[in-house]
Amino acid sequence: MKKVLTLFLLVISLTIVSACSSAKEEAATPALDDYVKALTDAGAKDQGENAYALVNASNGKLLALGTTPIQIIEYDSVDEAETALKEQPKLKKWSIRGKVLYSTKSDEAKKILDELKK
Repeated sequence: MKKVLTLFLLVISLTIVSACSSAKEEAATPALDDYVKALTDAGAKDQGENAYALVNASNGKLLALGTTPIQIIEYDSVDEAETALKEQPKLKKWSIRGKVLYSTKSDEAKKILDELKK
């Protein structure tokens, strides 16, 4: 009986530890809101939502830095983002950071986006 109880407590402890470590990894990856905030802090103007649903993304934003558009879309997971990048012809030239994909021709915007932690 003691062995079963000890084994049960060990399994519960390992489950809790693994769940907590997964949450920290997810929190460390910048989300769409982090990218939008970094760009708007640098002077980008919000142009509303883009057509993110056409590429099965969960969220998206269209911004403009000066006259140059910046499109940012977010998927629910890194795997979904990587799959979309490979399978969606419209996204072939987009950059990927975690579960976020973005497209812009502005070197200033690319620099701001690249400064966010991976």
